[in-house]
Amino acid sequence: MSIQIRITVSREINDLLERVSKKLGKKKSMLARELMEQKMYDLDLIQKELQELDSKK
Repeated sequence: MSIQIRITVSREINDLLERVSKKLGKKKSMLARELMEQKMYDLDLIQKELQELDSKK
């Protein structure tokens, strides 16, 4: 199930997301989601959550 969230970014970040998304041929929202997911992965947040779920089984 997908949940929609709304984020607020500065004008500069928005402009950067727009430029990069056009270069990559992706929607700006998809790029922002991928960047957020990558940052969560880099911070080990995703791995820790998955490990906790595994340990509860």
